[in-house]
Amino acid sequence: MAVKPLTAGQKKVLYHLALALVAADVENQVIKPMMEKEGKRYTEGEFRKMYFAKVPQVAQAERALQNAMAQAQKDLAASIKSSKGADNGK
Repeated sequence: MAVKPLTAGQKKVLYHLALALVAADVENQVIKPMMEKEGKRYTEGEFRKMYFAKVPQVAQAERALQNAMAQAQKDLAASIKSSKGADNGK
């Protein structure tokens, strides 16, 4: 089965997810160390909160990603449990 190209809407969602991930990375790799180097206390998520307030679509995409990841973890755990149960009968 051939995979169809992504729609414009799908590409936009992926872009918003990418922005959320890059914002988190910049926060952890650049902003937090810089603030700590200056002797200032940095609260995790400060930058993202400020950025997401300006671009709510990115915040929405990040929340959706977090929910999807939580569901995927549950699904994978259930799948592993059920496959372990099937192996016990062999």
